[in-house]
Amino acid sequence: MKSIYTCGICPKKPCAKGESNFPKNCPTVERRDIVEQSVAIYKQDEMVHKIMNFANTLPKKKNGELRSRAEEIIEFIKQMGFKTIGVAFCYSMSKEAKQFVKLLERYDLKIVPVCCKVGSIDIEDIDIQKDKEGFVATCNPITQAEIMNQENTELNVVIGLCVGHDILFNKYSKGLVTTLVAKDRKYSHCPVKGLEVVNV
Repeated sequence: MKSIYTCGICPKKPCAKGESNFPKNCPTVERRDIVEQSVAIYKQDEMVHKIMNFANTLPKKKNGELRSRAEEIIEFIKQMGFKTIGVAFCYSMSKEAKQFVKLLERYDLKIVPVCCKVGSIDIEDIDIQKDKEGFVATCNPITQAEIMNQENTELNVVIGLCVGHDILFNKYSKGLVTTLVAKDRKYSHCPVKGLEVVNV
């Protein structure tokens, strides 16, 4: 089955240039109703407008220097005035989570870090078969999200949750979610590298 819209293969991207020579099956034309609804939300919803405005200014510092993603997230937190921040991290990235939490601790924030192994639940207890003997702790993204919900986190930062676990975390999180690190075991957590050699 082919893509229903041409965005993925469009070579010119007239939408990014203010041009009108849109190709066939372009969602800019075909879904104009949704485009107009979105514009109304950007303008009328105060929180959405604030996020869009700050997102536009985050990539560069005042001196023109580019920010890292970690710097962008911290600057976003500061500009939004958030005070309670969740950090949902994978056990295998405990070192990176510790580094990020220490960065956040420089500011007057309530930080809620929760490891994926929270609850110490054996994987058999959720009816998933083990591949080895002994205790095997399951990842627990729903509990991660619910703990953060209880603490009323305003923004939750994901560090290296597995595919699937990140999906469940996003589904159950009531707070806004952004990703600092997308796990890619093969390519040193740089998923873009894998696009050239996907074998499925």
